[in-house]
Amino acid sequence: MPKAAMKKDGSSQPLSAMSYVIIALVGLLLAAGFTAFYIYKVPELVNSGVEGKIFYLLLIPWALASAAFLFGAMKSFASLTSKQMPYLLELGGPVVLFCLVLVGGYKLVPPAPENFTLTVRPYSAGEPIVRNGEITIDFGNDRKTKGVGTNGEAYFNDVSTKFKSAPLKVLPEIEGYENKEQTLTLEANSDVLKVLLVKAAAPATILQGRIDPPPANPKTFRIVVDGQKAETSPDDLGRFELSVNGQARDRVRLIVYANGKPVYDDFQQLPGPVTLTLHRPN
Repeated sequence: MPKAAMKKDGSSQPLSAMSYVIIALVGLLLAAGFTAFYIYKVPELVNSGVEGKIFYLLLIPWALASAAFLFGAMKSFASLTSKQMPYLLELGGPVVLFCLVLVGGYKLVPPAPENFTLTVRPYSAGEPIVRNGEITIDFGNDRKTKGVGTNGEAYFNDVSTKFKSAPLKVLPEIEGYENKEQTLTLEANSDVLKVLLVKAAAPATILQGRIDPPPANPKTFRIVVDGQKAETSPDDLGRFELSVNGQARDRVRLIVYANGKPVYDDFQQLPGPVTLTLHRPN
């Protein structure tokens, strides 16, 4: 097992105790300055993927400052002997504390993983769990597409940690919802990306039909779809076309007005053609 012993060293130091205090103070100020700079630049360092490497470089000025103060100003001495290796390793003097600070910092904050698994959860106001479709994400120049499982999640494995704070272009392709690209960013300390879906507008269908018998004055007639803005008037032969929000086999409620009074009110199936027989003669 490694062991370390601290004792006074009677040998003379190359510099005075005050000189080592000054060296330790300068090293401490540099270490503190580098640390403040590191904290300020953490988001950029994470994006570039070098955050972990810079942290371990910060340990060097801290270790040097500690060694200069303890062994120079305090005139202490330490030795470390290790027999765990195939050969005997002996360290003495300031190098012991220098190595202990580096190793202690490494053990205290182990290197962060370079990759993680990104979980994507699509949802909408009316459907909190969506169980179908695909999600496409651009990770820089790498485009990946994953299917949404029955648990309402899509998993992207081996994603670089630099994308944890970077904007991601996300394209949901889910039936019934808009296929519109979104730019999203993960919340802090989260591996889950929530994608809000927007209901797609119902496709338009052309409903064809005619009024039987043809009205004598077609301009006084209005054909409307209940609950929609669609509206038209027949021609001289009673024929009409109407753009309706709906798909084939959907049923819509048609209302015909003559001089502002309803003369027809019933459901018809898209896309027609339909024949409307007025409830009362023109």
